[in-house]
Amino acid sequence: MNPLVIIAFVISSVYALFDNDLDLTCIGKTFRNVTLTAYYPDYINLDNEYGFQDKQGRKLKTLQDYLDDRSNYVTLGMDEQLGIPYGTKVCIPELNKHFGHRIRLEVRDTSFDLYGLGYNRADICVRTEIDSYDITVNRLITLVFV
Repeated sequence: MNPLVIIAFVISSVYALFDNDLDLTCIGKTFRNVTLTAYYPDYINLDNEYGFQDKQGRKLKTLQDYLDDRSNYVTLGMDEQLGIPYGTKVCIPELNKHFGHRIRLEVRDTSFDLYGLGYNRADICVRTEIDSYDITVNRLITLVFV
């Protein structure tokens, strides 16, 4: 058998194994030109326990914790008026492309800053104030509900 045929077969087989990981696109209800902004848990003001909890009192999950494999998802905040069910899965293709793999986001939080903004804005939870200044998480994005 021709060695080139064997090599081509092996390469195509390996590619097929990782095909889903290489496809960073998102399929679902799409909203374009959404302003993504970052926020971080407030551990300093211990009088305000909601500073580090989502809208159901669970711990906020940060992008950095997700990237470090310490969390299964990243907390995303959106306008409460939209009535998005808690835990709704969202995909942001720009973040997937930037980090080279899928970032699992779930709508689990809200804020008075988001009130009335509808699908025009989303807040992503990051680990620290310094992380919140990163342009990767402060930009126009495509928001896809999967």
